[in-house]
Amino acid sequence: MKIPESVRIAGVEYKVILVPNLMNGSTAAYGYIDYENSVISLSDTFGTGHQKRCQILLHEILHGIREHNGMEIENEEAVVDMFAKGIYQVLQDNGARFFDICQTEKEKEKENENK
Repeated sequence: MKIPESVRIAGVEYKVILVPNLMNGSTAAYGYIDYENSVISLSDTFGTGHQKRCQILLHEILHGIREHNGMEIENEEAVVDMFAKGIYQVLQDNGARFFDICQTEKEKEKENENK
């Protein structure tokens, strides 16, 4: 999975940025979604590797989906985190099954042989 420059949630285009030392008030944060300015910020220096950042991006996207649909969720952080990690795992393990643009190396080689 790659981190896009932007992502559309409920028709709203959110810019995705990497931020050193991301803070949520006085607390260090992995990610933050700013609904008013349509920005998703991801920590660039909080000890997060690429895979963790992908999970965090999905986490913030799920917050955005919830916000745009006006739904209240009890234990929102835990629920969103569970789904973000689960969706990330499913897409990593099965991406080529869902999306034409996600090809395995073997599929690319076979396609090139047929040209």
